[in-house]
Amino acid sequence: MNQNTKIALGGGGFCLYAPRFPRFQLTPGFADECLIFNAQMPRMFVLSLLKGGVPVTLSPVKHEMKNGCLDVDYVTADKTLKVTEHRFVSSDDRFVSVLTVENSSKENREFDIVMWTTTDVEGEPVSHEGDSFRLRRQIQTHDFPPVPIEIVYSNPDSKGARCLQAFFAEGNSGRPDYEETPWYDRAALPVPRAKKPMVKPSPILPSAHCYCGVFRTVTVEAGKSVTHRFEANVLFKGKGLNYRPRRPDPKDENSHGSFMDRAPRFSCDDKAAEAVVRGRLEALHLLRMPGGVGSLSHPSVAEGNGVFHEPIAFSAPAILREVRWLADATLGRGILRLFFDNLRQNGMVPGRVYMTSMTGTDFYHADWGGGFESFDDVHPDRNLKRQVIMGMQRYTKWLANNRDPEGSGLTDVCNHFEAGQEFSRLYTIIDEKADRAEEFTEQFRLKGIDVSVMRYRMVKFLSRVADEIQEKAMANRFIAASEVIQDTIRKKMWDENAGIFMDMDPKTRRRTGVKAAVGFYPLATDIPTPKQVDALLATLGDRKEFWTKYPVPSLAISDPFFDADGQWKGTRRHCPWNGRVWPMINSHVIEGLCYHAERGNKVAGKLLKELMKKTVEMASGEPDGVHGSRVFEHYHPLNGRSSRYRGVDWYMHAFLMDNIFRVLCGFVIRFGQIQDDPVIDDMPDFKLAGVPLGNKLFHVERKHGKLKITSD
Repeated sequence: MNQNTKIALGGGGFCLYAPRFPRFQLTPGFADECLIFNAQMPRMFVLSLLKGGVPVTLSPVKHEMKNGCLDVDYVTADKTLKVTEHRFVSSDDRFVSVLTVENSSKENREFDIVMWTTTDVEGEPVSHEGDSFRLRRQIQTHDFPPVPIEIVYSNPDSKGARCLQAFFAEGNSGRPDYEETPWYDRAALPVPRAKKPMVKPSPILPSAHCYCGVFRTVTVEAGKSVTHRFEANVLFKGKGLNYRPRRPDPKDENSHGSFMDRAPRFSCDDKAAEAVVRGRLEALHLLRMPGGVGSLSHPSVAEGNGVFHEPIAFSAPAILREVRWLADATLGRGILRLFFDNLRQNGMVPGRVYMTSMTGTDFYHADWGGGFESFDDVHPDRNLKRQVIMGMQRYTKWLANNRDPEGSGLTDVCNHFEAGQEFSRLYTIIDEKADRAEEFTEQFRLKGIDVSVMRYRMVKFLSRVADEIQEKAMANRFIAASEVIQDTIRKKMWDENAGIFMDMDPKTRRRTGVKAAVGFYPLATDIPTPKQVDALLATLGDRKEFWTKYPVPSLAISDPFFDADGQWKGTRRHCPWNGRVWPMINSHVIEGLCYHAERGNKVAGKLLKELMKKTVEMASGEPDGVHGSRVFEHYHPLNGRSSRYRGVDWYMHAFLMDNIFRVLCGFVIRFGQIQDDPVIDDMPDFKLAGVPLGNKLFHVERKHGKLKITSD
């Protein structure tokens, strides 16, 4: 298993190389899973070096990530041939591999370099184009709308490359072995007679694949080297879709340098925290997407790799809290515009934004108010508020009409997907078949504490926004709505005996009795009374309930359905919410503890310090024995190990960088100022350059306990 050295390459376009379960990442080319928007391809291409028609065995001896690119050194068994690969994904969606072949022997040597891949037999035939070949496909994963693409495979840096004759062949092991190709046992590499599509065979075998490729012959003189570039250029072309991005700077083709120039530069005595921040910035670099293609009208950030490589509402507010630390506010503004410009006709925010269609987008509850407020603290923009407030008002009306038809002030959850917390007793307590749902359709009604708090935060923030842009009547409506929600949550959803807020069954108008970590979400607001705050902190810190070795489990330990190993009714699930630690929950609980530590609550400060330490430890990879931070979906509450079995290791549903700057660095951006406001003791020394605030950048540093803020 090679997951300890997983490699991810991206350029801020729609393409990503971040295979969930890599097997051949140290094979020249892109021989593992590649993502084109949310569609998965098993491989992009493989590079094989031939001597006399036989593949040369190359062994990787060194690999290194540098500036978002991968450099790999390969050698032959006799060490007389060295091949260096420089691999990256460009910002204009090119999968690029630059090979340097170095001959250290005393004889001139001739090789064939073959760039090859396989594709399905059902789509449009391969187009032979002399020195390149072209694939046109509608690629699709799951039931997502198809992505229309053209991929041009070429060796573009000089003349001399030739297209290989494509062949249909039965069977395929999926390995990047040239010996499996239909060219291996031929006397010479065959080339097509003309630039034209190949003819499909009849009948077409369902188990067949189409092999296609490009090759060039190179002569490497003794003691010298040759370099050639091979690339697969992905273009988006379809009905009403024709996207051709600008070519990037040749010195920064993956735009890694330009992105990091706009990111804060963080160094800290706490090296685990430093690693987590570095990992979050790398994740933003990999997962960001441009706008201007189909429904993707504005720049955004995908939720993660794998099936999450698309803008998803569930994680968008958390991403807003992370991108607010970038000097360029484009991504944050784009996220807000993308979702609220694409509202459904009834006012619902789409759960996902697809490239070619807005049907079947599902729906997720999300903390839009908290995310927008945090982003606005750093990048205030009255024009942006005017652009999105009408869409947000439509969304709050949809919530009121569709998810609170009786006008209670509380918000309904209708299936176990839309709150992002499937496979939990939260829902099976009122519908024993709630965990069997496979689609985002209404199955039950439950007044959710988490979604009610999210609605409260949204209408409360919008009341401030409306007041700021001189919409007084709108502001008054939002204020009245927030007061109703606050009072109802405080009175109806609080369980005095359990010391936690709970969901409520609208049929019986009684609390469900399930103690879940989302019951702590009100801590980040002014909803709970001082007495309720004390009880919440006592429940959170109870080792028999939520304070595990690595807190906070999504379900109380005392619950009969609690399972630390991710088992739900006898089967380990992909996304279990019955006891695993989810970083999203931890981020919200950390935010809530900060809220009260700022106000002098020592118990909150003590819990906050320990929770922050354990969360950073998990995210840094220490319990897994891995160097380099990547945030997974969920973790084990007893040993802190991650959900590596999922393969999703670039996941953006938490705002850990924002948590680290607030808690470990001890400063806050409030009222247009950077303020020193420690919430824990024994903070590490740190330096943070490039902190944005409005149109300026600042340098923030803590040394020997004293905070220094200067203009950057």
